[in-house]
Amino acid sequence: MSLLSRNSGSISKSSSGLSKSSSLSQSGHIGNLTQEQTAALNQTKDLILKIDEKRIVEYAEGFFDDRMVLRFLRARKFDIDAAFQMILACIRFRLDFQDVGVDAITMESCKREAVAGKAYIHGTDVQGRPIVIVRPRFHDPSLTDPQESERFIVFMMEHCRKTLPPHIEQVSLIFDMTGVSRKNMDLKTTKYMITVLQNFYPESLGSVLIYNSTWLVMGVWKVVKPWLDQVTANKVTFADDKTMKNFVSENNLLVEYGGKDKYQFNADKYYSGVPEGIFQ
Repeated sequence: MSLLSRNSGSISKSSSGLSKSSSLSQSGHIGNLTQEQTAALNQTKDLILKIDEKRIVEYAEGFFDDRMVLRFLRARKFDIDAAFQMILACIRFRLDFQDVGVDAITMESCKREAVAGKAYIHGTDVQGRPIVIVRPRFHDPSLTDPQESERFIVFMMEHCRKTLPPHIEQVSLIFDMTGVSRKNMDLKTTKYMITVLQNFYPESLGSVLIYNSTWLVMGVWKVVKPWLDQVTANKVTFADDKTMKNFVSENNLLVEYGGKDKYQFNADKYYSGVPEGIFQ
């Protein structure tokens, strides 16, 4: 729905924020907004529509509905000016990414990264959030084009965004550190991923499970942790088989993590079974 839509109960210029159409019940979400939060939502939308740059406004009209604007407001604790600046930076990023824009990124533009199985979505956690499984052992920065790595990061974030069920706004991550060695470590790409996630996909992250950690991973964590805001850092759990079952039911947890799900990633099957509009 467009930012300017007046036909939706949850997306309109004069939204009351009191719609019960969403199953989300947390404060600051559609269906559970205070009067102050509703006012902040409408003021932020007004600011977007007053931007003196046609391409920015046109893009916002097609991309930023109430639910999306609220992500940015929650990320900035409903500070209207801070959220607006964050939204403006996000729109510029989406329009200008690698000179073609985020919407132009397809599976073909990062195919080597995609088929390597470095990351894929499979299953849901106990809260119904899709799980992104990241396997750094398949990443070798010495053999990777940095720009393609950036495209794949954006591609996966768009994949997650486009496949979220209507009542779910976050994904959970499993970083499977099995078999990881020094050759797989890539702090530059890690920092880029964190920057993009926190600045352009706010409020999108549920739990982060770091599975099968080693002393090497713990050393890297000491470097990475200061790059995260405190809210994100608090979502990180170093997990073993037992801990994983607190976040993912045994039936939805892969066998290699102590569960019963026998799924194994196969690039051909994975990418042939998703909507053409996402992986074309």
